[in-house]
Amino acid sequence: MNKKLVALLAVATMGISVVGATPQTQFTKGETQVDLGAASVETKADGFKAAHKWNFDGDITHALRDKTAIQYGYHGLNSKHVDSNMQEVNLIQTLSKNFALYGGWGRIHSDAINHTNNIAQVGIIGKTALGSKVDVYGKAGIGTKETTTWEAGLGYKATDDLDINAGYRYVNTKATDNHNVSFQGPVVGLSYRFGGAEKAEPIAVTPAPAPAPVVEHTTAPVQKPAKADYYVQSIYFDSDQDVPRADQGANLQAALNAANQYKNDQVKLLGNADTDANPQYNIGLSERRVQDVAQYLVNNGVDANRLIGIANGDAKPVATNATANGKAENRRVDVFIHR
Repeated sequence: MNKKLVALLAVATMGISVVGATPQTQFTKGETQVDLGAASVETKADGFKAAHKWNFDGDITHALRDKTAIQYGYHGLNSKHVDSNMQEVNLIQTLSKNFALYGGWGRIHSDAINHTNNIAQVGIIGKTALGSKVDVYGKAGIGTKETTTWEAGLGYKATDDLDINAGYRYVNTKATDNHNVSFQGPVVGLSYRFGGAEKAEPIAVTPAPAPAPVVEHTTAPVQKPAKADYYVQSIYFDSDQDVPRADQGANLQAALNAANQYKNDQVKLLGNADTDANPQYNIGLSERRVQDVAQYLVNNGVDANRLIGIANGDAKPVATNATANGKAENRRVDVFIHR
Protein backbone atom coordinates (compact mmCIF):
# COMPACT_ATOMS: atom_id res chain seq x y z
CA MET A 1 0.00 0.00 0.00
CA ASN A 2 1.49 3.37 -0.99
CA LYS A 3 2.03 6.15 1.55
CA LYS A 4 -0.67 8.37 0.04
CA LEU A 5 -3.29 5.65 0.49
CA VAL A 6 -2.10 4.89 4.03
CA ALA A 7 -2.50 8.56 4.90
CA LEU A 8 -5.89 8.72 3.21
CA LEU A 9 -7.17 5.72 5.13
CA ALA A 10 -5.76 7.00 8.42
CA VAL A 11 -7.62 10.28 8.03
CA ALA A 12 -10.76 8.22 7.50
CA THR A 13 -10.77 7.59 11.20
CA MET A 14 -11.10 11.29 11.95
CA GLY A 15 -14.86 11.20 12.39
CA ILE A 16 -17.19 11.77 15.27
CA SER A 17 -19.26 9.15 16.99
CA VAL A 18 -21.21 8.49 20.13
CA VAL A 19 -20.68 4.87 21.17
CA GLY A 20 -22.92 2.18 19.70
CA ALA A 21 -25.06 1.56 22.75
CA THR A 22 -28.63 2.42 23.61
CA PRO A 23 -28.28 6.18 24.14
CA GLN A 24 -29.87 8.09 26.98
CA THR A 25 -32.03 11.14 26.42
CA GLN A 26 -33.05 11.51 30.08
CA PHE A 27 -30.83 11.65 33.16
CA THR A 28 -31.26 11.39 36.93
CA LYS A 29 -28.63 13.13 39.03
CA GLY A 30 -25.94 10.69 40.17
CA GLU A 31 -26.85 7.89 37.75
CA THR A 32 -24.07 6.23 35.74
CA GLN A 33 -24.34 4.20 32.53
CA VAL A 34 -21.59 1.88 31.31
CA ASP A 35 -21.66 0.76 27.67
CA LEU A 36 -19.60 -2.19 26.41
CA GLY A 37 -19.79 -3.35 22.82
CA ALA A 38 -18.16 -3.96 19.48
CA ALA A 39 -18.18 -2.33 16.06
CA SER A 40 -17.25 -3.88 12.74
CA VAL A 41 -15.60 -1.11 10.71
CA GLU A 42 -15.20 -0.99 6.95
CA THR A 43 -13.24 1.93 5.49
CA LYS A 44 -13.77 3.37 2.00
CA ALA A 45 -11.52 5.97 0.39
CA ASP A 46 -10.94 7.14 -3.18
CA GLY A 47 -11.98 3.85 -4.80
CA PHE A 48 -10.26 1.72 -2.14
CA LYS A 49 -12.09 -0.39 0.42
CA ALA A 50 -10.49 -1.82 3.56
CA ALA A 51 -12.35 -4.90 4.79
CA HIS A 52 -14.33 -5.09 8.04
CA LYS A 53 -12.58 -5.67 11.32
CA TRP A 54 -14.17 -5.96 14.75
CA ASN A 55 -13.26 -3.32 17.36
CA PHE A 56 -13.94 -2.64 21.00
CA ASP A 57 -16.46 0.12 21.76
CA GLY A 58 -17.06 1.46 25.24
CA ASP A 59 -18.08 4.53 27.15
CA ILE A 60 -19.24 5.78 30.53
CA THR A 61 -21.93 8.41 31.07
CA HIS A 62 -22.54 10.14 34.41
CA ALA A 63 -25.47 12.44 35.20
CA LEU A 64 -24.15 15.65 36.77
CA ARG A 65 -27.71 16.68 37.52
CA ASP A 66 -31.19 15.92 36.26
CA LYS A 67 -31.17 16.40 32.45
CA THR A 68 -27.39 16.96 32.15
CA ALA A 69 -24.64 14.34 31.80
CA ILE A 70 -21.00 14.05 30.82
CA GLN A 71 -19.76 11.18 28.67
CA TYR A 72 -16.34 9.68 27.95
CA GLY A 73 -15.99 7.22 25.09
CA TYR A 74 -13.30 5.04 23.54
CA HIS A 75 -13.87 3.63 20.04
CA GLY A 76 -11.62 1.26 18.16
CA LEU A 77 -11.76 2.28 14.48
CA ASN A 78 -9.50 -0.38 13.01
CA SER A 79 -10.11 -1.91 9.62
CA LYS A 80 -7.80 -4.22 7.69
CA HIS A 81 -4.37 -2.53 7.23
CA VAL A 82 -5.29 0.57 9.31
CA ASP A 83 -4.98 0.86 13.12
CA SER A 84 -6.77 3.85 14.64
CA ASN A 85 -8.89 4.82 17.62
CA MET A 86 -10.92 7.71 18.96
CA GLN A 87 -11.44 9.09 22.45
CA GLU A 88 -14.07 11.71 23.14
CA VAL A 89 -15.74 13.74 25.86
CA ASN A 90 -19.30 15.04 25.37
CA LEU A 91 -21.75 17.06 27.43
CA ILE A 92 -25.32 15.85 26.88
CA GLN A 93 -28.40 17.96 27.64
CA THR A 94 -31.98 16.66 27.70
CA LEU A 95 -34.43 18.57 25.52
CA SER A 96 -37.45 16.35 26.19
CA LYS A 97 -38.25 12.75 27.00
CA ASN A 98 -37.30 11.72 23.46
CA PHE A 99 -34.52 14.13 22.46
CA ALA A 100 -31.14 15.33 23.73
CA LEU A 101 -28.32 17.48 22.37
CA TYR A 102 -24.64 16.62 22.72
CA GLY A 103 -21.48 18.57 22.10
CA GLY A 104 -17.83 18.12 22.91
CA TRP A 105 -14.34 17.25 21.81
CA GLY A 106 -12.78 14.21 20.17
CA ARG A 107 -9.16 13.08 19.90
CA ILE A 108 -8.32 10.65 17.11
CA HIS A 109 -4.97 8.91 16.75
CA SER A 110 -3.75 6.76 13.86
CA ASP A 111 -0.81 4.46 14.60
CA ALA A 112 -0.24 4.04 10.86
CA ILE A 113 1.13 7.58 10.46
CA ASN A 114 1.40 8.61 14.13
CA HIS A 115 -1.22 11.26 13.47
CA THR A 116 -3.53 12.92 16.00
CA ASN A 117 -6.51 15.11 15.15
CA ASN A 118 -8.70 17.22 17.44
CA ILE A 119 -12.38 17.64 16.50
CA ALA A 120 -15.16 19.88 17.81
CA GLN A 121 -18.54 18.17 17.48
CA VAL A 122 -22.25 18.68 18.08
CA GLY A 123 -25.26 16.47 17.46
CA ILE A 124 -28.74 15.33 18.43
CA ILE A 125 -30.00 12.05 19.90
CA GLY A 126 -33.55 10.75 19.50
CA LYS A 127 -35.13 7.78 21.21
CA THR A 128 -38.70 6.47 21.45
CA ALA A 129 -40.43 3.30 22.63
CA LEU A 130 -41.84 0.80 20.14
CA GLY A 131 -43.32 -1.18 23.00
CA SER A 132 -42.76 -1.93 26.67
CA LYS A 133 -39.39 -3.61 25.97
CA VAL A 134 -38.08 -2.20 22.68
CA ASP A 135 -36.72 1.27 21.85
CA VAL A 136 -35.68 2.68 18.49
CA TYR A 137 -32.92 5.28 18.49
CA GLY A 138 -31.14 7.54 16.06
CA LYS A 139 -28.45 10.16 16.28
CA ALA A 140 -26.75 12.52 13.89
CA GLY A 141 -23.83 14.90 14.28
CA ILE A 142 -21.50 17.28 12.51
CA GLY A 143 -17.94 18.27 13.31
CA THR A 144 -14.84 19.96 12.06
CA LYS A 145 -12.90 18.32 9.22
CA GLU A 146 -16.14 18.29 7.18
CA THR A 147 -17.34 15.42 9.32
CA THR A 148 -20.89 14.07 9.40
CA THR A 149 -22.20 11.02 11.19
CA TRP A 150 -25.41 9.11 11.70
CA GLU A 151 -26.39 6.01 13.59
CA ALA A 152 -29.67 4.15 14.05
CA GLY A 153 -30.64 1.00 15.89
CA LEU A 154 -32.82 -0.88 18.32
CA GLY A 155 -32.48 -1.44 22.05
CA TYR A 156 -34.08 -4.26 24.03
CA LYS A 157 -34.79 -3.67 27.73
CA ALA A 158 -33.62 -6.88 29.40
CA THR A 159 -34.15 -5.42 32.89
CA ASP A 160 -34.82 -1.95 34.30
CA ASP A 161 -31.06 -1.31 34.29
CA LEU A 162 -29.75 -3.43 31.41
CA ASP A 163 -30.23 -2.92 27.65
CA ILE A 164 -29.11 -5.02 24.70
CA ASN A 165 -28.69 -3.08 21.48
CA ALA A 166 -27.75 -3.33 17.83
CA GLY A 167 -27.46 -0.70 15.13
CA TYR A 168 -25.54 0.66 12.16
CA ARG A 169 -23.14 3.62 12.06
CA TYR A 170 -21.89 5.70 9.14
CA VAL A 171 -19.27 8.47 9.27
CA ASN A 172 -17.98 10.62 6.42
CA THR A 173 -15.04 13.00 6.88
CA LYS A 174 -12.46 14.98 4.94
CA ALA A 175 -9.33 13.04 3.99
CA THR A 176 -7.46 15.41 1.71
CA ASP A 177 -8.31 18.66 -0.03
CA ASN A 178 -9.96 16.68 -2.82
CA HIS A 179 -11.33 13.56 -1.15
CA ASN A 180 -13.61 12.47 1.64
CA VAL A 181 -13.45 9.11 3.36
CA SER A 182 -16.12 7.07 5.11
CA PHE A 183 -16.16 4.23 7.60
CA GLN A 184 -19.26 2.26 8.43
CA GLY A 185 -20.63 -0.96 9.83
CA PRO A 186 -22.79 -2.66 12.45
CA VAL A 187 -22.50 -1.98 16.19
CA VAL A 188 -23.67 -4.18 19.05
CA GLY A 189 -23.46 -3.76 22.80
CA LEU A 190 -24.78 -3.84 26.35
CA SER A 191 -25.72 -0.83 28.48
CA TYR A 192 -25.90 -1.03 32.29
CA ARG A 193 -27.11 1.74 34.62
CA PHE A 194 -26.61 2.16 38.36
CA GLY A 195 -26.64 4.80 41.08
CA GLY A 196 -28.64 7.99 41.09
CA ALA A 197 -31.64 8.88 43.20
CA GLU A 198 -33.62 5.95 44.53
CA LYS A 199 -36.72 5.41 42.43
CA ALA A 200 -39.96 5.93 44.26
CA GLU A 201 -42.41 3.08 44.49
CA PRO A 202 -45.28 3.98 42.16
CA ILE A 203 -47.96 5.72 44.13
CA ALA A 204 -51.51 4.44 43.83
CA VAL A 205 -53.10 6.62 41.17
CA THR A 206 -56.84 6.15 40.82
CA PRO A 207 -59.10 7.36 38.01
CA ALA A 208 -61.28 10.29 38.99
CA PRO A 209 -64.57 8.93 40.39
CA ALA A 210 -67.74 9.30 38.38
CA PRO A 211 -70.31 11.77 39.73
CA ALA A 212 -72.25 10.20 42.57
CA PRO A 213 -75.98 9.64 42.04
CA VAL A 214 -78.38 12.00 43.81
CA VAL A 215 -79.74 10.25 46.90
CA GLU A 216 -82.19 11.71 49.38
CA HIS A 217 -81.10 11.33 52.98
CA THR A 218 -82.95 11.57 56.23
CA THR A 219 -81.74 14.12 58.72
CA ALA A 220 -78.46 13.12 60.27
CA PRO A 221 -76.42 14.62 63.08
CA VAL A 222 -74.45 17.66 61.98
CA GLN A 223 -70.75 16.86 61.60
CA LYS A 224 -67.86 19.26 61.58
CA PRO A 225 -66.95 19.94 57.90
CA ALA A 226 -63.59 18.74 56.68
CA LYS A 227 -61.00 21.33 55.75
CA ALA A 228 -60.83 22.10 52.07
CA ASP A 229 -57.74 21.06 50.12
CA TYR A 230 -55.24 23.87 49.69
CA TYR A 231 -54.26 24.50 46.07
CA VAL A 232 -50.51 24.99 45.62
CA GLN A 233 -49.49 25.03 41.96
CA SER A 234 -49.98 23.41 38.55
CA ILE A 235 -47.17 21.79 36.58
CA TYR A 236 -47.51 21.82 32.79
CA PHE A 237 -46.55 19.37 30.05
CA ASP A 238 -46.09 19.38 26.29
CA SER A 239 -48.48 17.42 24.10
CA ASP A 240 -48.37 13.66 24.70
CA GLN A 241 -45.45 14.03 27.15
CA ASP A 242 -45.20 12.75 30.72
CA VAL A 243 -42.13 14.84 31.61
CA PRO A 244 -42.77 18.46 32.70
CA ARG A 245 -41.92 21.24 30.27
CA ALA A 246 -38.42 22.69 30.53
CA ASP A 247 -39.82 25.92 32.02
CA GLN A 248 -41.54 24.19 34.96
CA GLY A 249 -38.63 24.18 37.40
CA ALA A 250 -40.09 27.00 39.50
CA ASN A 251 -43.50 25.29 39.68
CA LEU A 252 -41.95 22.01 40.76
CA GLN A 253 -39.97 23.87 43.43
CA ALA A 254 -43.17 25.54 44.66
CA ALA A 255 -44.81 22.13 45.04
CA LEU A 256 -41.79 20.85 46.97
CA ASN A 257 -41.76 23.92 49.23
CA ALA A 258 -45.43 23.42 50.10
CA ALA A 259 -44.90 19.72 50.82
CA ASN A 260 -42.06 20.61 53.19
CA GLN A 261 -44.06 23.41 54.83
CA TYR A 262 -47.06 21.18 55.59
CA LYS A 263 -45.15 18.12 56.76
CA ASN A 264 -48.13 16.62 58.63
CA ASP A 265 -50.46 16.75 55.64
CA GLN A 266 -50.78 14.65 52.53
CA VAL A 267 -49.99 15.95 49.05
CA LYS A 268 -52.62 15.34 46.38
CA LEU A 269 -51.55 15.19 42.74
CA LEU A 270 -54.27 15.43 40.09
CA GLY A 271 -53.15 14.51 36.58
CA ASN A 272 -54.90 15.96 33.54
CA ALA A 273 -54.72 15.80 29.74
CA ASP A 274 -56.12 17.54 26.67
CA THR A 275 -58.42 15.76 24.20
CA ASP A 276 -55.90 15.03 21.44
CA ALA A 277 -56.10 11.29 22.24
CA ASN A 278 -58.94 9.03 23.31
CA PRO A 279 -60.20 9.07 26.92
CA GLN A 280 -58.66 5.71 27.86
CA TYR A 281 -55.22 6.76 26.62
CA ASN A 282 -55.53 10.08 28.42
CA ILE A 283 -56.18 8.33 31.74
CA GLY A 284 -52.86 6.50 31.35
CA LEU A 285 -51.06 9.67 30.22
CA SER A 286 -52.33 11.70 33.18
CA GLU A 287 -51.30 8.86 35.50
CA ARG A 288 -47.76 8.91 34.12
CA ARG A 289 -47.65 12.66 34.63
CA VAL A 290 -48.64 12.18 38.27
CA GLN A 291 -45.94 9.54 38.71
CA ASP A 292 -43.27 11.85 37.26
CA VAL A 293 -44.16 14.69 39.66
CA ALA A 294 -44.33 12.19 42.53
CA GLN A 295 -40.82 10.96 41.64
CA TYR A 296 -39.51 14.53 41.74
CA LEU A 297 -40.96 15.05 45.22
CA VAL A 298 -39.60 11.74 46.52
CA ASN A 299 -36.18 12.45 45.01
CA ASN A 300 -36.16 15.65 47.05
CA GLY A 301 -37.07 14.10 50.38
CA VAL A 302 -40.89 13.85 50.48
CA ASP A 303 -42.18 10.59 51.97
CA ALA A 304 -44.00 8.62 49.25
CA ASN A 305 -46.60 7.58 51.83
CA ARG A 306 -47.82 11.19 51.95
CA LEU A 307 -48.68 11.27 48.24
CA ILE A 308 -52.15 10.74 46.76
CA GLY A 309 -52.51 10.43 43.00
CA ILE A 310 -55.66 10.85 40.91
CA ALA A 311 -55.78 10.53 37.11
CA ASN A 312 -58.50 12.75 35.66
CA GLY A 313 -57.61 12.11 32.03
CA ASP A 314 -59.41 14.71 29.91
CA ALA A 315 -62.50 14.80 32.14
CA LYS A 316 -61.70 18.01 34.04
CA PRO A 317 -60.47 20.71 31.63
CA VAL A 318 -59.92 24.22 32.94
CA ALA A 319 -60.00 25.71 29.44
CA THR A 320 -61.43 24.89 26.04
CA ASN A 321 -59.83 22.10 24.04
CA ALA A 322 -60.77 23.89 20.82
CA THR A 323 -57.63 26.05 20.85
CA ALA A 324 -53.91 25.38 21.24
CA ASN A 325 -53.70 27.69 24.26
CA GLY A 326 -56.61 25.96 25.91
CA LYS A 327 -55.07 22.54 25.39
CA ALA A 328 -51.81 23.77 26.90
CA GLU A 329 -53.71 24.77 30.07
CA ASN A 330 -55.23 21.30 30.29
CA ARG A 331 -51.94 19.37 30.11
CA ARG A 332 -51.08 19.64 33.79
CA VAL A 333 -50.74 18.14 37.23
CA ASP A 334 -52.52 20.12 39.94
CA VAL A 335 -50.86 20.01 43.36
CA PHE A 336 -52.93 20.32 46.55
CA ILE A 337 -52.20 20.02 50.24
CA HIS A 338 -54.79 17.52 51.50
CA ARG A 339 -55.86 18.48 55.02
